[in-house]
Amino acid sequence: MGCLCMLRPASALLLLLPATSLRVGGLPKLFQRTASPVTAREAALVSLLSDAFSAREPPNEAAAVAAVRDLSSACVPFDAARFGDGLWITVYTCGAETPRWQRLAQSRASRLLPSPNVAGQRYSFSDNGGRVLNYAELVGAALHITAGGAFEAVDAAQRCPKDFSVQIDGGTVCVGGLTLALPISGPGYLRVLYTSPAIRILTSLTRSPDRWEDAGLVAVQLPAERVAPDWVAPCV
Repeated sequence: MGCLCMLRPASALLLLLPATSLRVGGLPKLFQRTASPVTAREAALVSLLSDAFSAREPPNEAAAVAAVRDLSSACVPFDAARFGDGLWITVYTCGAETPRWQRLAQSRASRLLPSPNVAGQRYSFSDNGGRVLNYAELVGAALHITAGGAFEAVDAAQRCPKDFSVQIDGGTVCVGGLTLALPISGPGYLRVLYTSPAIRILTSLTRSPDRWEDAGLVAVQLPAERVAPDWVAPCV
């Protein structure tokens, strides 16, 4: 995954989610607790996208686009620990043509499967970089593809957006217990627009190797345990 997205102030699509106050008895307004606007927008987007993923239906596009734009402009702190290990599933994309891996994962035939195909990424940090694994199912875990490589930070930014260079060095296609190598390699450029323990928003600044996705793609990911709690990772 890698992209440059021109983030402009939300206009007619802006998702208006005012913070809610928790009134306790007759306490004056000064002492009322107010939810953070960013936290409220994040919670709303997580709910919207996880429900759509479970239903195998697209989310409300206007609400999704507005929330993604709003969170991406929040400039939240970047913390590598918030990425953690484990797969994060891509539940929504925008900003560019639907990527090839997403078209394959969401084909008409996939709707015959008992659960949605899973596609996403796993980042493993060490020092200022680490390894990334891209994963996409075509017929559940029985038929899936991977592409992996190294990444490293290109600046010392402590807040989002945070940029990384990526170098894909190989891939696989797995059919049952048989694994075949895919000759895929090349550079990429990843920008992290928003990150928290519950959701992250990434964008690709360049077209990926072998044109699996275009520059400008924005991907929203949720932890696998949130949207696919019964999913079991294959040996990848």
